[in-house]
Amino acid sequence: MDLGFGNENQIIGDATASTILRATQAQEAALQSELSRYDALLESTDSELEALRERRLAQMKQSAEQRRKWLENGHGIYADLLESVGGSAQHGGDVAKAFFETAKKSNRMVVHFHRPTTRSCDAFHRALADLAPKHPETRFVKINVEGCDDVREGGAGGGA
Repeated sequence: MDLGFGNENQIIGDATASTILRATQAQEAALQSELSRYDALLESTDSELEALRERRLAQMKQSAEQRRKWLENGHGIYADLLESVGGSAQHGGDVAKAFFETAKKSNRMVVHFHRPTTRSCDAFHRALADLAPKHPETRFVKINVEGCDDVREGGAGGGA
């Protein structure tokens, strides 16, 4: 392909055309493979289709069971950590205990450490409340840091 701008641009143009051609061929091969899978599915016998149906049904049941377990563990909602585990005290040890108990039950957990007096936390609350139902595989909790003792440092009522 002659671009009319001299040899240097010709080399770049040839390289670009070659790259586009390879990418197009790879996409075509992927589409052909996908079409072959569908053709094979259309030619399947009833017993093969029944086996495929049974495998998919088992996957769906497993997914539903996993989702049920997540919801039982408090996934799917954005809640205060202590309220979600039935506590109300705001002592650092109580929060730490609730945090670790909750973390043991969940593979994924998003924690928002907030202060009620900080206005920007309200934006996080709204965003996390919107995200929680969309991601039941993740536990979303908030922890109010005001009034919590810093037990690591032996803070205000904590003490070692």
